[in-house]
Amino acid sequence: MNELLAARSLTTLPVVTLGGEAVAQVKDTVFDAAAGRITGFTLSGRGLLSGPLKQSLPWSGVHALGPHAVMIRDARALQDTSVVVARREAQRGRVLHAKVLTDEGAEVGTVLDVIVEGGAGGRVVGFRIAAGKALVQGSRRRRHRVYVPRGETLAVSGRALVIPADATRYVADDLPAFVARVGAFRAGREGTAS
Repeated sequence: MNELLAARSLTTLPVVTLGGEAVAQVKDTVFDAAAGRITGFTLSGRGLLSGPLKQSLPWSGVHALGPHAVMIRDARALQDTSVVVARREAQRGRVLHAKVLTDEGAEVGTVLDVIVEGGAGGRVVGFRIAAGKALVQGSRRRRHRVYVPRGETLAVSGRALVIPADATRYVADDLPAFVARVGAFRAGREGTAS
């Protein structure tokens, strides 16, 4: 599995051609909730006073997503923003601050961030959530933040995110531990599908 990255950490990453030219920076990450993949990035210009660009970067133009840059072959990868963001789809794909529910009806928290796989895949593998009492027992003085796998039955309405109930057995407290938990979750899902 490639390195896992939080979607919020992608904001302001430079978009760099394989020739070494920084052509933009990431403004927002856009993803297809049903498919569980990044569809692209909206962009802004490089520099403090640069505003949003009229061009965006569809995922098909990404050579690789890394922790320090989004790599593209050349500036021709940039497309009109409407290619990446259709208003209706963007509204349905909103997930930050949505309630997290299991497919069995338990509310387990609120989405804080989306966790994506780096490299060339663009796959959403899980979420960082503010865990509710149903997920993490103990003191409520300190808001407990955990990582939970996405699962294959993801549904997003803009107000709620639905995950498989068995995904809650694979919760991790930090991103490095989450890598192993995602692997175990996938292995468990494949074992039950046979």
